[in-house]
Amino acid sequence: MRPALGWWTVSALIVAALLLAAAALFVLRERIPAHWQQPVRALVFGVKIDDDVRIAMPDGTHLAGTLYRPRNVDGPLPTVYVRLPYDRRRYGEAIGEGLFFARNGYAVLLQDVRGKFESEGDDFLPWRHATADGVATLDWIVRQPWSNGKVGTIGCSALGELQYALARANHPAHAAMIPIAAGGAAGDVDGQAGYFGAFEGGVFQLAGAAGWFAKHGMKADHRPWPNDLDMASALPTLPAIDVVKRVRPGANGFQDFLQTPLGDARWRALDYVFSDDRPTTPALVVDTWGDPSLAGTLALTESVRRHSPDAARAQHVLIAPGNHCEQELVVGMGKFGELPVRNAAQPYRDYYLAWFDHWLRGRGDGLKALPPYRYFVLNEQRWLDATQWPPAEARPQSWYLSSNGHANSRDGDGVLALEAAREIRSDDFIHDPTDPVPSRGGPLCCTGDPNQRSGPVDQRDVETRKDVLVYTSAPLQQPLRIVGKLSAQLVVSSTAPDTDFVARLVHVWPDGRATNIQEGALRARYRDGVERPSLMTPGQRYVLDVPMRSIAYLVPRGHRIRLDISSSSFPRLERNLGTGGRNYDESVPSKALNRVFHGGDAVSFVEIPVLDLPVPDERTFPGPR
Repeated sequence: MRPALGWWTVSALIVAALLLAAAALFVLRERIPAHWQQPVRALVFGVKIDDDVRIAMPDGTHLAGTLYRPRNVDGPLPTVYVRLPYDRRRYGEAIGEGLFFARNGYAVLLQDVRGKFESEGDDFLPWRHATADGVATLDWIVRQPWSNGKVGTIGCSALGELQYALARANHPAHAAMIPIAAGGAAGDVDGQAGYFGAFEGGVFQLAGAAGWFAKHGMKADHRPWPNDLDMASALPTLPAIDVVKRVRPGANGFQDFLQTPLGDARWRALDYVFSDDRPTTPALVVDTWGDPSLAGTLALTESVRRHSPDAARAQHVLIAPGNHCEQELVVGMGKFGELPVRNAAQPYRDYYLAWFDHWLRGRGDGLKALPPYRYFVLNEQRWLDATQWPPAEARPQSWYLSSNGHANSRDGDGVLALEAAREIRSDDFIHDPTDPVPSRGGPLCCTGDPNQRSGPVDQRDVETRKDVLVYTSAPLQQPLRIVGKLSAQLVVSSTAPDTDFVARLVHVWPDGRATNIQEGALRARYRDGVERPSLMTPGQRYVLDVPMRSIAYLVPRGHRIRLDISSSSFPRLERNLGTGGRNYDESVPSKALNRVFHGGDAVSFVEIPVLDLPVPDERTFPGPR
């Protein structure tokens, strides 16, 4: 007679079976019919899942939702609310939040936004209706018998931007939020005109925007997006407004974004956050140094701090290494672009649970010990804290451009120094829109070319071009810790009525490698702001302030810094065709002779915020790989 299996043996077998089922669900998720996936998840993870929630909006439109709840608990429960345009039934991040928080005692509502997948609507445009639909959904949640009346929101990218759209309303039930990489929620906030993160210094972020809209921006198509879009061949299309149409014909929000002038009142109807909004929802904000919309994230948090003191005290910001939404992934990868990354881990899940436990359940202190800002210093491999951004201790340091008139390429004579030259000189280059400077690293996304990498990567091939001005410092006598907002002031002229200027700060290693630190761009017509566009008079000098995003980065002693100046970064940025026209619907480009002046009364420089603190042993700094 065989002996009976012991309790521990049976338990181990059950756990093993559940783990195998979970693994099978993950591996086979694309092959398992959608109507079978939720029952399997409910069984494996021990939660209740209702996939057939339908919520009526005030105009009669019904939005589809999935409700996760802990098993054998009826309420009242705090609720986590996640909205997305990516299919609530299949999008891994949203499903993960549903399972995680339901297992920790929360109700979780996942909702397809209006016009996507099972939600009704036929005129999708991010993020039209987002505020009103969010408010109506909160009203529905608090009426449910299982609700305790408090709702938190969480999610990355679009899932984060939709949180800000809701926060504009200051609904009493919106008790806390965790927006991650959500800077695209900024409309025009203190001069940061991003609008979905599609614009940078007035220049359209072509590859990222076109890639997103081609997959997700169809106005009346509720089907899953195709995975075989040939963006690499589509991006060079002229006119630019036809880029998405080339790979996915039909009505698409891409055209709306390109055709709506910056500063136009129509942007207000899309529920982005503007300077006169006053969101007060307690926020745990997370972002990364490689995020294309990092400037929007910081503009939003700074606006809250300036205009809502009470809300500022209930706001924490973490900025990690990595590209868009990679704050946790970068720990396992061990690198950001070509930069090694160590010590980057943070207990994000513990933070998220503690944040909601405090604001939605009245438990714990709400991360009281977490500083207003916690940020990772690239190359130094450590986290630092600050009470404001930029840190009060950071001091601006100007590095001036100079040359003998031949700063073209890294083989030229461009110099970056702490003192301005006394004599006025200038450097010229030809901007040819048919042969733009190619993008290398930085906040690059969605090009369709697997060889195009984002983050810090070697710039040396680009720096051999004659249409790139290169200004390089002498080896640093002391380590340079850059912490805060970068910007470049350039005195320029052009033969064109409009042109762009792209500024990139670069770290030059002793072996000659040159990896980008941070960058930015400005379309010259927006030099006085997006609401006051003004064309240039050919040949006239102008002073341009080029915003270059924030960064925390250590350049070791003996290394050098460099500033690269060009008039294009393609396909990351839309090419300026140089006509002074609308650009997006034009096909005939014009070359421009662009000039950068420096020295004397034409002072061009890059302003670097420097934070002086003791530096760890520099011998431990690994080089790029």
